[in-house]
Amino acid sequence: MPENDAILIEDFSKGTTGQFPQGWGWVEGLKVKKISEAKAGQVPYVIAEENGNKFLHADDTGQAVTIVSDKKWNVKKYPCLSWRWRVREFPMGANERRGKSDSAGGLYVTYYISFFGIPKSIKYIWSNEVPLCDIFKREGTGKATMTVVESGTGKKDVWVTETINIYEHYKKVFGEYPPDEIAGIAIRTDADGTNSRAIADYDDIKALKFCDGQCD
Repeated sequence: MPENDAILIEDFSKGTTGQFPQGWGWVEGLKVKKISEAKAGQVPYVIAEENGNKFLHADDTGQAVTIVSDKKWNVKKYPCLSWRWRVREFPMGANERRGKSDSAGGLYVTYYISFFGIPKSIKYIWSNEVPLCDIFKREGTGKATMTVVESGTGKKDVWVTETINIYEHYKKVFGEYPPDEIAGIAIRTDADGTNSRAIADYDDIKALKFCDGQCD
């Protein structure tokens, strides 16, 4: 792929192994905080490394923390988003449609944030049970609309690449054109609703000019 056909959003290569990723914050309520404001063990995300490659490692045992990056790009010019992820442990009994809304893997695209700090987002999830390409929203102010891009536990421990045309998908979900510029992305691996554990890895988040998008 020609260099100008893709923008690297994050590959975690600049981070320090065992530390929180550089340039990211974590969310408490509607406030984004620095990692220095967290208590020990409160934010279960660190840089890990295998065979010389660094990636984000999430190991949630009930903390249920979202981490965010305000990296922006023009979604008209780069309408597709690609990333790799790997689930190592699924939250036991999770089903996002039935109240136990834990997801081993979750990547948000935030299209804009209101004056009051409320985001408008789509969350792409790896669900234990909800069918592939299902779209739904939980009740509550600022809750993201969810889209299932992986379903089931059959690909456990395997790196899987997702590619979504987030420009077209926004139109499908909200019935309108998205803002020209993405406000940021977020990641969430959680297991609090099931009182269990979820482990996942994330890497190589890129914006692309062209793609055959999933769940269009």
